[in-house]
Amino acid sequence: MPLLTRSTLLHSALALLAGAATLPAQAGLSLDQALARHQQLLAADAGAQPGVTEALPPVPNGILLVGGNSIDRLPQLLASPLGLGGSGLRLAHTLADGREGLTVRLGLLGSDEAARHWTLEGTELALRAGPGEAYASVQRRHWGPSWTGSLILDAAAPAVAAVGWRKTSTTAFETPWLAWLGPWNADFFIGGLAGHTQPAHPYLVGMRLQIQPLPSLQLGASRTLQWGGRGRDQSFSSFARGLLGRDNQDDSNTQPGNQLAGFDARWHTSIAQSQQLAIYGQLTGEDEADYLPGKNMKLAGLEWSLQSAGHSLRLFVERANVVAGLPGVAYRHHIYLQGYTQDGRPLGHPAGGDTKLTSVGAVLDMGNLSGELVAYDGRAEPTAQRLVAGSVSGVNAALAWRARSDQTVGLNLWSGRDGGGRDSAAQLWWQYAWR
Repeated sequence: MPLLTRSTLLHSALALLAGAATLPAQAGLSLDQALARHQQLLAADAGAQPGVTEALPPVPNGILLVGGNSIDRLPQLLASPLGLGGSGLRLAHTLADGREGLTVRLGLLGSDEAARHWTLEGTELALRAGPGEAYASVQRRHWGPSWTGSLILDAAAPAVAAVGWRKTSTTAFETPWLAWLGPWNADFFIGGLAGHTQPAHPYLVGMRLQIQPLPSLQLGASRTLQWGGRGRDQSFSSFARGLLGRDNQDDSNTQPGNQLAGFDARWHTSIAQSQQLAIYGQLTGEDEADYLPGKNMKLAGLEWSLQSAGHSLRLFVERANVVAGLPGVAYRHHIYLQGYTQDGRPLGHPAGGDTKLTSVGAVLDMGNLSGELVAYDGRAEPTAQRLVAGSVSGVNAALAWRARSDQTVGLNLWSGRDGGGRDSAAQLWWQYAWR
């Protein structure tokens, strides 16, 4: 069977898995996701577990009801539990939890803010394969150490229906040649992108490797490739040239696709009993020079955490420069005219290309009461991808109260402004969870 025909069948299957719908995304990590990552880092930094696992937690079993409005233009760096604005609901249920080598999760997400109201986000089928699992899923990813947005693949992007393989254990290599890498993690997937017309129905290939060569140091390398699409070369040789990075050597008609690649790092140290300090950074290139990222976007951050008597707090400050060398380059491409997007939203940082933001934030976990606050300030260039040029500032906040062991209520607030003026939004939500 020609690869073009196979690609068409694969894209049709991925579209069916996605529920033939795409949803607008509003922000990066939700409060639940930030709390899960916060607790994971507390355990990892204290040496209780390896720190390389960064997959977003699965949607909890239960029903979530949300009512409110949304901001479409401003960079909401803190997501609602739905992952988008407006009113809607989410259902999730686990049929098999992986203990027998098989994971089956069913998810359904609907919102009045979606272009088409329903998707299967949260659905996952996974089968144990070696030190990891092969999977087909509709899920979001957050690749990198940041809290307000990843430069290469962020939870702000609508979920991509994909098939792939990921490592799920935290074991190190047994061979002495590679054992020095320490615990490691990896993810490889291919999925179908929505919202593209020039060319229509391209694919997204993602690859990520994380290692922990020292207990205090985590390193990551990520790469993504937009490939194929209607009317494009979808042969095996084109795919292979894309994976080998040979995509800047031909004219537009024969180039395999659009690639981003980069590195990230996080280093932490104890500064007092139950207190940790960490610095982190991410560099992502829109181009390649001598097999290294070029036209780079940059992000750097500093965080401090405290844990005491079952309560914990994390403070962070983060600077993101989403300008890829020159204005008008970040998340754009001359072949994929809708850019590096999923349903019109950047697959990378939620602020979009050609913005510079400084953010400060806090994550608080007091058991039954939890919350997050993020304030940001920066500037959008005249060529900004999503925002109106000028100064950009705002505040995002979320508060959750576990009224009972199986029920949580919460409030999310957003307010900000860019060169186009001020806008605000609010959401109330209720979640009922079952096993």
